Amino acid sequence: MRLAFPCSATPLGQARAWPYGSSEHVRDCLELLIMTGPGERVMRPTFGSPVREMLFAAGNGPVAVALEATLEAAITQELGHLLVLRNLLVDFDEAAAALEIELTYEVKATGQAVNLSLSKGLP
Repeated sequence: MRLAFPCSATPLGQARAWPYGSSEHVRDCLELLIMTGPGERVMRPTFGSPVREMLFAAGNGPVAVALEATLEAAITQELGHLLVLRNLLVDFDEAAAALEIELTYEVKATGQAVNLSLSKGLP
């Protein structure tokens, strides 16, 4: 069992946890990887993605393509044992000043195909 992210409690007051490799566990791992900046974790300095930094250089075109390539490499390297990435799309919503990240992946443990949408806006 792995602790759920963000940490929360069950109705019985216990820490919420997911079975290792479950779709919930894989989703939590993806969100952590994408929303963590490189160097943010002292013991794992290469873990993370430059999503927050890209918000300030955001725009569709070369920046979005570069972020897609960076995210694909990070996901494959860090989570390749848990999932198979099928599709990744990065788009910058100029009206909302937010990066929209759309992922389609297969959870290796269950074979389940999952679509995940993440959005990161300016603080």
